[in-house]
Amino acid sequence: MNDQNQRIAQFQKMANDDPNNELGHFSLGKTLLEAGRPNDAVSPLKRVIELRRSMSKAYQLLGEAYEKLGRRDEAVEIMNEGVKVADDLGDVMPRDAMIRLLESWGETPPKLKASTTSTGVQQSDSTSATAGFRCSRCGRPDSQLLKPPFKGTLGQRVFANVCSNCWKEWIPTGTKVINELGLLLSSPAGQQAYDQYMQEFLQLEPQPS
Repeated sequence: MNDQNQRIAQFQKMANDDPNNELGHFSLGKTLLEAGRPNDAVSPLKRVIELRRSMSKAYQLLGEAYEKLGRRDEAVEIMNEGVKVADDLGDVMPRDAMIRLLESWGETPPKLKASTTSTGVQQSDSTSATAGFRCSRCGRPDSQLLKPPFKGTLGQRVFANVCSNCWKEWIPTGTKVINELGLLLSSPAGQQAYDQYMQEFLQLEPQPS
């Protein structure tokens, strides 16, 4: 719990220091939702969508927050919108997750434009390209990195699960994280915090310790 509260405080600082940083708001909303605080999660998740309409995962989390608050009509509305956004972008993983939630509520999802479907399974850790690659962040099945972007297990996970476009988006965002939080990557604590933000941005599930 202490670690979760610390992460909430870090993400809150990031969002406060830069109100236009969608990663700070997204990470804050996601962590608040995981902490059982859906009411507090609504505002930062709505801010993500204001800043970056294409961040389809934010629609899913906002819908889940509304549902937990008993606001089913709002949950359905934002999920329907999220399915359309994700489908337009080809973000099949969050799109299909929202479709499953809508169907579990007895709702009929919007008609899809895209013909692709998600396997629903994230790529396993690997150091070689695979035919079934699908980006963990955007859901697209192409543009895999040519090699791990850095050494170590996390670098291998990025290579196995993240496309080159999403990795390019992370690089300037990572610089903002370092500058805004004053992280020292030479220290274990600074590196750990940086890695957490990177995994949040790339939507990589943390590995069990």
